[in-house]
Formats: sequence, structure tokens, C-alpha cells
Amino acid sequence: MKATIQSTDRVVSISDPTCACATLQARVWEGVTESGVPFVAYITIVQVHRKEDNTEFERELQEHKAPDASTLRAIDSRFVL
Repeated sequence: MKATIQSTDRVVSISDPTCACATLQARVWEGVTESGVPFVAYITIVQVHRKEDNTEFERELQEHKAPDASTLRAIDSRFVL
């Protein structure tokens, strides 16, 4: 699958409800597949390969938009900070 994602300004706390594991902070990203199917992704970690210059990546990673209303409805209230 190929998809395009865009960072939102929303961060949620997620955890496994079946165990007492630590919670993780995840940024909410809005996405669309190559065939046009919209989706929401909860991303906890992004990383650039160690040998690569990440200057531009770090700058772009700071860009966020407000989530769409449909994204806010998709976020399970148990995950919201």
C-alpha cells in the first residue's frame, strides 16, 4: 500500500487496555491511500536513518494542521489526553 499522511496538532495517549503497560504518546496523522481511501494514523515514533542529514526532516516535522472534524470523530475518547 502507498499512502500520503499529514501531521495534525493533536497528540493522544494510547495504551493496551488488556495490560498495565505504560502509555505512549502518539501524534494523530490524517492520511489517504493511493486509491483515495482516507484514514487516521496514530504514530508514536518517526526516525531518519542515522547516516542521513535530517535537517529538513526535522523542520518539516514541526509543521502541523488542525485535525478535520471527521478525524476528531475517529479518535476514540479513551485515547484523548
